[in-house]
Amino acid sequence: MRKDAVRHGMAWVWVALGLGLLLLPAAGAAEIEDFAFIHFSDSHLGPQVAGQPPVPLREGEKIAWLVEQAVGPQAGFEVGPTPAPSFALVTGDLTEYGVIDDTWALFERAFDALPYPVYVQPGNHDNTWVAMYHIMRARHGGENYSFQKHGCHFIGLNSASPQEPVPTIDGKTRAWLRADLAQVPPGTPIFIALHHPPYGGEFSNPAEYDTFMDLLRDHNVALVLYGHGHGVAHRDLDGLDGTMGGSTFGRNAGYAVVSVQDGALRVAYRFHTPRPPAAPAGTQPAEAQAAAADDGTWLTVLSKPLARAVPARRFEIVEPAAGTALTGELLTVKLALAGEQTARDLQRVRLHIDGVPLEPERNGLTWTAKLPPGPPGWRHLSVRGTLRDGSSDLRAVPFRVGPERPPWQWRLELPTAIKATPLVVGELVILARTDGLLTAHERTTGREVWRFKTGGEILGTPAWDGERLIFGSGDQHIYAVDRAGKERWRIPVGVPVYAPPVVADGIVYVGDNGGRFHALRAEDGQRVWIFERASFAIEAAAHVWGDLVVFGAWDGYLYAVQRQTGALAWKQWGPKSSEGGAARYYAPADCAPLSLGDRLFVCDRGYLLATYAQDGERGSTLATSITAISADARGTALFGRSSEDRLVRWNAQGEVVWTADVPAGRFPIPPTVAGDTVYVCSNRGLLSALNAESGDIRAQIQLTPGFFVMAGVGVDADGTCYVAGMDGSVTAIRFPTDTVTMSVRN
Repeated sequence: MRKDAVRHGMAWVWVALGLGLLLLPAAGAAEIEDFAFIHFSDSHLGPQVAGQPPVPLREGEKIAWLVEQAVGPQAGFEVGPTPAPSFALVTGDLTEYGVIDDTWALFERAFDALPYPVYVQPGNHDNTWVAMYHIMRARHGGENYSFQKHGCHFIGLNSASPQEPVPTIDGKTRAWLRADLAQVPPGTPIFIALHHPPYGGEFSNPAEYDTFMDLLRDHNVALVLYGHGHGVAHRDLDGLDGTMGGSTFGRNAGYAVVSVQDGALRVAYRFHTPRPPAAPAGTQPAEAQAAAADDGTWLTVLSKPLARAVPARRFEIVEPAAGTALTGELLTVKLALAGEQTARDLQRVRLHIDGVPLEPERNGLTWTAKLPPGPPGWRHLSVRGTLRDGSSDLRAVPFRVGPERPPWQWRLELPTAIKATPLVVGELVILARTDGLLTAHERTTGREVWRFKTGGEILGTPAWDGERLIFGSGDQHIYAVDRAGKERWRIPVGVPVYAPPVVADGIVYVGDNGGRFHALRAEDGQRVWIFERASFAIEAAAHVWGDLVVFGAWDGYLYAVQRQTGALAWKQWGPKSSEGGAARYYAPADCAPLSLGDRLFVCDRGYLLATYAQDGERGSTLATSITAISADARGTALFGRSSEDRLVRWNAQGEVVWTADVPAGRFPIPPTVAGDTVYVCSNRGLLSALNAESGDIRAQIQLTPGFFVMAGVGVDADGTCYVAGMDGSVTAIRFPTDTVTMSVRN
């Protein structure tokens, strides 16, 4: 079989061994040695902020025990000691609030006595407050990486979204993973480490999970290792084995040992404190509990033969084909079985659209069902099937609902993710990408005109001052490029810059991940002043308010500095932080404040919307569940996005004008107000256009098959919307359209 046919699943070769294995050529696969490695997770080390007293390690005595014990042959298996561990995989939440100042040095000192390489992955705690992409580049070459050891292939995969605690396998990561897997010699066992458990719970987005597992099933994945849950467990991941790696503190403190010996793969977990074999229901499977050592210190989590072949795919989806348009409300699904199997062999089939189960009628290998109600646009189909021999498979495919001719002006599918709002500059649409590229595209066609490469992810929307695009990068620089994509200046700042810059009267105002706030001349980047400093990262854009510049930081505070000098005018707790509790969790740091008249409006990660006076005095709380706000061009109306799937309009006095029930979600993305229309794109890609005066929904369309959208909606002077997704999709669409009536179907 040609190698490219194997990689892309375009050919089927089946053997009647009863084992359900697709045998691949052994050429290129290395001999597998006996070996062992350590898996641990979730240390949640506190932040070591510069100038503050040293932070003790969370349950440091258990970390010291791990470092002492996780060396040399490990004795937790009935077959005898393992080889000495040759490396460690650490699956995220290394820190509690991300990497600021000396925090990473704290982590390295904690584990530097381990006598082997330590490979890490970011968790949601590592990437939400002060993301650690720059550390991953320095340590492993990037947030996604791979290496070969002992005849096996190991992949460190990033599931932690940039500045968001939700898990995602975004377009950049998927493109990297496909390319990496394509280079693995056939038959090589693959181990994948990531932070989030790739099932249910927080990883509940079916487009994320189903397409990820469908991709992995074409390869010889021996084990998926993850953390996040602080538990010790084995799970069947739609035919793949997954194990959770506990934590270094708490009731499950300890570490796992993964060994490959005599053709068998085994996983055992060693608890710091001896525990009884039994565990609370659902914590771990019964067979794992029964295998625990008598003293409760070791728990056998998994034991199986190490396969040297790819598990065979059992079926494929013939209809609907990926990307095809379904013009009616009736869905037809056709499957093709592999090998000599017949329809009778396929005993159980489950169909889901966007995670909603269907109750279809079956006729052989064809199923028909009515589509769940929803707007036109992209949908996600997943099919799970179980055969008579006990084998199973999962397939996933995106398709469209609506006319055969797409209703958008153009659409791109890029091998990256986009978190910054598309910016219209004349006849160009500017895209800031997580792969470090700034690209310019023709507004009418989407054709790329030029690209500018930085050394790190660009997460903040660039500012346009009429002559220059100004933006920050994870490579620790602030850049200015002209309309043709030529660099005009760059300024090193020593830490990543993710906040969107704001330009006023020729001065650029922007914060950085170290908590410093910069004022630079837009013309040449020369420093006007620097504010030293908030004690945690600045993520959101600032707001210029008369003689003040106001911004929030992840230390829980709202800062106002003098526009001319950078001197601190006042510093106040954010809305939720002012009520006490964990200030950093609820800081006013992920949505820019704004002013209407003499009042400042601020919302925070605690989802409170409150007002502040010009002297910093906190006013009333206007609303709860508000994640992001914006204002109209006249400064007479305030619009808020609600985590309870609503859009709210207030007048300048803070009185509610209307409330509209519309899918929105909890991402801190301000609604876009353009003319008499307000636009909001939900967490999972549903674009809604509402009448700004009445709140009536004018049109809706689904622009991703459920993949996350974390960028705002860009709108040009003609009313064309530009929506960018974390899957790398970019869609240009104008309301209304002659090709489809975009409204909610009852």
